Amino acid sequence: MLAMAVRNTRKLIRERSAADNVRLGRFFTKRETAAKMASMFTFLETKPLMEILDPGAGTGILSAALLEAVCLGRAAQEVRLVCYENDALYLPMLKNNLERLRRRAKREHGVKVAIEVREENFLLAPHPDEGDAYDCVIMNPPRELLPHGAPETLPAEDLLSSPKIDACYLFLAAAALRLKDEGQLVACLPVGFATGVSLSRLREWLFDDCRLSGMHLFRSGKGLKKDFLLSMKKTDEPGEPIAVSVSRESDEDGTLTDTLPPLPYPMIVREGGAGLLLLRDADDLTVLRRMAAMPRRFPDYGLKMKTGLTLPSRYPDLLSDKPEPGAVPLIHPRSLGSGRVTFPAKGLHGQFIRPSIPSLIQKNRNMLFLKRFPAKTDPRKLICAVYMASQAGGYRFISTHNKLNYVDREGDEMDAPFLVGLYAALSGTLYNRYVSIISRSEQINATELSDLPLPDETTLRKIGSQLLSMRRLDPEACDYVFEAAMKGNK
Repeated sequence: MLAMAVRNTRKLIRERSAADNVRLGRFFTKRETAAKMASMFTFLETKPLMEILDPGAGTGILSAALLEAVCLGRAAQEVRLVCYENDALYLPMLKNNLERLRRRAKREHGVKVAIEVREENFLLAPHPDEGDAYDCVIMNPPRELLPHGAPETLPAEDLLSSPKIDACYLFLAAAALRLKDEGQLVACLPVGFATGVSLSRLREWLFDDCRLSGMHLFRSGKGLKKDFLLSMKKTDEPGEPIAVSVSRESDEDGTLTDTLPPLPYPMIVREGGAGLLLLRDADDLTVLRRMAAMPRRFPDYGLKMKTGLTLPSRYPDLLSDKPEPGAVPLIHPRSLGSGRVTFPAKGLHGQFIRPSIPSLIQKNRNMLFLKRFPAKTDPRKLICAVYMASQAGGYRFISTHNKLNYVDREGDEMDAPFLVGLYAALSGTLYNRYVSIISRSEQINATELSDLPLPDETTLRKIGSQLLSMRRLDPEACDYVFEAAMKGNK
């Protein structure tokens, strides 16, 4: 069934491409992806009647994949299939494919299929009533940015927090409303759904009524491709362990799939709509488990991350290249290098500022600095540097550039062994790998950092003292000393 739908779709693509020079292929779900999506449904018994929704049917590829899985799995005696499609280009082939599917299901599997094609925009269709609910929804919704206030966005405007939103997320919300109790939904979505800050309310609303049951990711090199698959069930029951699989390309065998052991629901679905963790491989799982075993968090040590106080472009008249009466040091991102803060740095302008207002200065204390926006060429997300107050020993106060974050401790300032131990942890491979898992954005925010697991204080001081005696702060040394210390704790 799926092969037939794909074959006919390819014919349409060839004909249209030759006639109008239009690239249609990117709008259709690949055969392998459609088959994987259909396999993510769970059928525990044979239903007398199964109702299926395909809200952006195209030429019927996903409908064919799911119907084939239902027939082969003997999941239903009868099927009611409802497809939404309002593109005149696709409608003739959609109807032709669905009619062929109907006949084959009856002839080859004894399954009676009733088909309904609704030629309207799914997002503008009437709000569903109790008689329009489905056991299964399968969807690869269209990607189109819609402005806030567009007719399609109105039913979900309370869930939106950005000027524009991708139509695919509106499709997801509307489809979830049409699920029966215990109904299942499988969707192909951008990976941005997992971590986008503007989608927090949508995720919170969605996973309040439904539970994530599975994810499939597509890996490209060391990263992830732009789309992923998720499956969920409408239920009030607590979330069960989640099945996660990752397909990756292999030079020898084409595509390989790695299946991770079922993962605890709270590990993947973060509270309050904060996002989903996307794991690339078993190594990511090992990193999560190692970090979960850490006994402390930032607040346990009184540590807080804050943003630098001064945006120099706002105060050009207050800057100076040399010390002068009333001026204090201004620490720049370019002062960070090789784990240290260099002050004053050679060739750097505006390293002093005359603070015209109190909010431009802070106490000169031992701190850990981090770049807010690591460059694309930076090998790590956490670019850190140790700052000792003695580097500007003649000053009670300093100022910090707005493109820096700094970690300070409430009360007594951090002593050198503790500070260097903290630097070594954050600069090492383990923590940078962990941050790349929990945060897909360019920078780690204060909330994510405050929840960052840390070793106990004795271990941090041991690590810091050893690095101080070695007089090394490079990542290789940090990794070596950190891993040795962690093994010694076992």
